[in-house]
Amino acid sequence: MVNVSIIGRLGADAEERTSQSGSKFLTLNLASDEYNKGEKSTSWFRVTYIGDRAIKMREYLTKGKLVEVHGTERVSLYTNKNGEAAISRDIMADRVDFVSTGSGQTQTAEATTETQPSIEIPKSMQPAAPAPAPAATPTPSVTLDDDDDLPF
Repeated sequence: MVNVSIIGRLGADAEERTSQSGSKFLTLNLASDEYNKGEKSTSWFRVTYIGDRAIKMREYLTKGKLVEVHGTERVSLYTNKNGEAAISRDIMADRVDFVSTGSGQTQTAEATTETQPSIEIPKSMQPAAPAPAPAATPTPSVTLDDDDDLPF
């Protein structure tokens, strides 16, 4: 099993599907760019995201969104429609997070314009509030008393 964490953009809107057992899941196409000596190459990943959180996020996982995917990767060989050997990189996602674009806001909030209604992110998808800092404990004061008869 190979654990991965990949940042990339969605190549299409998330698709909701139903398994043979009746459970719902999402499929995503994720493009991740890599630069080597000024040359750009793009790797594509097929992502499967299962669970209630995945289904709730579907409407926000739209083409072009910048996300970070955490999960396990499986690589397999197949023959494409041209009869050539090709590699499929599939990820079973444990978690999908939106990535901030640097303005201090999440990408979902930043994409809102005057012509689009504002998007309210459900409370279950928002990060938990930070824990309060522990109260400082005072340092006890030490008094040195050299007036005793002890030799040390």
